[in-house]
Amino acid sequence: MRQGSPPPAKPQARRRVTSAGGVVLRERAGGSGLEVLLIAVKDGRVWSLPKGQVEPGERYPQTAVREVWEETGIRARVLAPLGSIRYHFTVRDDGVPTTVTKEVHHFLMGYVAGRPRPQKEEVDGVDWVPVREALRRLSHQNERDAVLRALARWEAMAPALQKPQG
Repeated sequence: MRQGSPPPAKPQARRRVTSAGGVVLRERAGGSGLEVLLIAVKDGRVWSLPKGQVEPGERYPQTAVREVWEETGIRARVLAPLGSIRYHFTVRDDGVPTTVTKEVHHFLMGYVAGRPRPQKEEVDGVDWVPVREALRRLSHQNERDAVLRALARWEAMAPALQKPQG
């Protein structure tokens, strides 16, 4: 190595993470539109959809149901898949820059029961938010897109969702 030249670059580590979560919808009280379940993270600076890492042996819909429950205290059921997104970001693991490729599988989910309560270790807040406000509040465009896909799917499914159970 010549004097004055930079040391050789350390190879950058790579890691893959697979998560699943949902766009949980419910009718607002009085039937005045829909609400979306959102979580706040990073001291409330970032608003997001509930999601989390897939555990070994778990299917994506199972992860979505579990993560919604763990992060928000809300029981929800999967109604339809909404597709997946993939993005990359860099973190430092022991001083080594690591590129993380994250794939998130989103599902349209319907509210079943429960009251919002944030998971203390990971979530700063949980809120039911009217759709228009949710689209403004969400911090990432890919999650706003997931909400829009969920709304289109919800509308297409509305007649079946409103049928009396027999």
